[in-house]
Amino acid sequence: MTRLLRGPRGVVLALANLLNACVAYGALVTQPRGSWDEDTLTGIEFASALLIVLGLSTFLLTLPPVRRGSLSRWWLAPSLIFLTVGAARWAYIVHAYPQGPAG
Repeated sequence: MTRLLRGPRGVVLALANLLNACVAYGALVTQPRGSWDEDTLTGIEFASALLIVLGLSTFLLTLPPVRRGSLSRWWLAPSLIFLTVGAARWAYIVHAYPQGPAG
C-alpha cells in the first residue's frame, strides 16, 4: 500500500495537474469560426503544444516517487492523458483546418 504524498512535492503535483486541466479545457473548448480564423487556430495550436510540454513535465516530475514506491502507478495516468489529449487536439486542428494557398 502506498503512502499519501505529503510535502512540497505533493503540492507541486496537484498544482501541475490543475494547470494541465486548465490548459486542456482551453484547448478543447475553443473553436475557430472557420478556416480563415488564423488567430484562434494559432491559439489552439499553442495551447495544445503547451499541454504536451506540461504533460511531459508532470510525467517526469511524477516518475521518481512512483519508482521509489511512495506513489502508485496511477499517479502517472493524468499526465499521460493530458499528453495524449494535447497531441490529439493538435493533430485534429492541423488535419481539419489545413493551411490555405494564401499562406
